[in-house]
Amino acid sequence: MNKLTINNIILPFLLLGIFFIPFNSWSGIGFLGEYYRDSCFLFFSFAFVLTLFKRKIQIPLNNLIFQFLILFILWALLATILNANNISEYYFKQTSGIGRFINQFGSLIIAAIIIPLTFYNGFKKININKVFRLIRRAILASLIIAFIYSVIEILIVKMNMLYLKKPLLNLFDYFPFTEAKTDMRLQRISSVTFEPPALGTYLLSIAGWMFSYILTEKKLLKYFPTLIVLFLGFMSGSRAAFFAIIIQFIVAVLFFVKHKNSTNNIYKIVLGASVISILILGYFNKPIIEYINKEINSFKLDDSTHSLSNKSRFGIQQAMFRVFKENPISGTGYGLQAFESRKKYPSWAKRNNWEFRLKYLNQNDKRFPPGYNMYLRILSETGLVGLLFFGLILLQIFLWCYNNLKSENAIIAFIILISMIGFSLNWLKMDSFRIYFFWLCLALIWVIEQKTENG
Repeated sequence: MNKLTINNIILPFLLLGIFFIPFNSWSGIGFLGEYYRDSCFLFFSFAFVLTLFKRKIQIPLNNLIFQFLILFILWALLATILNANNISEYYFKQTSGIGRFINQFGSLIIAAIIIPLTFYNGFKKININKVFRLIRRAILASLIIAFIYSVIEILIVKMNMLYLKKPLLNLFDYFPFTEAKTDMRLQRISSVTFEPPALGTYLLSIAGWMFSYILTEKKLLKYFPTLIVLFLGFMSGSRAAFFAIIIQFIVAVLFFVKHKNSTNNIYKIVLGASVISILILGYFNKPIIEYINKEINSFKLDDSTHSLSNKSRFGIQQAMFRVFKENPISGTGYGLQAFESRKKYPSWAKRNNWEFRLKYLNQNDKRFPPGYNMYLRILSETGLVGLLFFGLILLQIFLWCYNNLKSENAIIAFIILISMIGFSLNWLKMDSFRIYFFWLCLALIWVIEQKTENG
């Protein structure tokens, strides 16, 4: 009988947290701030507390990625100090500049330090191949439940089978952190997440993990995780996320072609997908053509259905770039760009746009407007120096993947590479560091490097 230790308790909580990452459609816990919906945060927090009880937290100080991460965080703090005079005068949406900085910087510390170090300390003493398989099983189990929910949701929303909601979909109300709901107005699916873009972000985050089944398994079922990701990505209606998933899949296929054991699998995938596509197009050609045409039109500013969201997104991005041009070196201070960019929203974006009137510029709505682009957010808040450090983090991760694609850790390197492509593209349309799978990838790199150093 194995002795019960803190390490043995931490691992199940980390795996439970990974399993519950997409389950955030519940009302949440208000005092947790921007983490209020994230059910996985509860498990990761408990795992972190258990890690503290060990009284010896391991930190990968010699890892170059970790060093760049610390430099980025320190610069975010210094950039804020350099703008202290302006910050003391900031007030927007019933929030002071100092209060906003404390909230945002605290969130950064949680996402970029506490969570990945918890992963690192929880996994470092376990065989890396065992860790990889445990994580992947947790993700697959989570995806299967999300897929079942999505199929029912599609039948209700797309096929108008409303009679399925009460006897089937509402059963998910009994599942932890899940509230069964449908969007009949926009006819978009969100599965167990709180909105379609969140579903898209989840899918591109796990794409590499699910694609890896094609490399490691032999049974025919190994293709289904990939097909589920592609199917849900298409049906989610999240345009940017589906585009990212397609790019990830193309890169994965190129890797499969070069992998001597996977060439035949590619031919099978292409042949099978072609047959299925022909059958689907033959039967559903009209709705599919209409859907594709609608998605293409959705990127136009003059499209009646999507013009408001696109105008808001592009308008906010333009305002952030204007803020950066006025503060090119140190930016406005971390988390503070909205105090400046609110004065610079272009008139064409605000004209006849209720989103600015009722949300982004409404002083009674305490929620700050999103930045819609991580790179522009970093530029506007921490300047060129901040973007340099962040870019070095991403570059070093990609270099690590490239250097390990032919090593004994090739599968994990493949997963992280595919994931990083998704994260990098996804940050073109969102500005949050609460991408748990990104920090999981970082922690796995630290674990592998630590094991390599120790032989």
